Amino acid sequence: MVHGQGGWVGRLAVKTGQVTVKEAPRGRGPYGICATPAGEVWWCSLAGSFIARIDRRTGESSIVEPPTRDQGARRIWSDSRGRLWVSEWNSGQLSVHDPQARSWRQWKLPGAAPRAYAVYVDERDTVWVSDFGGNAVFSFDPRSERFERHGFERDSANVRQILGRKGEVWLPESGTGHISVIRTG
Repeated sequence: MVHGQGGWVGRLAVKTGQVTVKEAPRGRGPYGICATPAGEVWWCSLAGSFIARIDRRTGESSIVEPPTRDQGARRIWSDSRGRLWVSEWNSGQLSVHDPQARSWRQWKLPGAAPRAYAVYVDERDTVWVSDFGGNAVFSFDPRSERFERHGFERDSANVRQILGRKGEVWLPESGTGHISVIRTG
């Protein structure tokens, strides 16, 4: 398959091995991806500054526009209610989209020049977002709408992905070659 600067969204049928590929909307391909508890699959486009839902039957992607123009949607993660948390690189914001209510909310990360990169939602629905600008990760409580800063011991930790399991949040520091863990329970 030959293509230019555009992006692609593909599907693999595990039983048959058949791969189908669709061109991404606006030619801007996926950067982050997640699945909701209901099984919906969503992705975000950093270059296109949007999020999109994949129709699992047809493979087509439907764009949903965040309210902040050119925000740079970098990563996306679902909470237990199916709300979608998005890290916005260009705006330095954490945003949430509720597909049921068709609503958005945004919060600017603390600090002088935040650069939100990775996002993850733990089993308590606490949202975790890394900040390249502040060399930190923040936990965000959606109930109180408050951030708590967790700084790194090493400069330029550059956490690009966050994952966890019950009681733990794992932070691979791509800038230092270390892995940090925060125990929450």
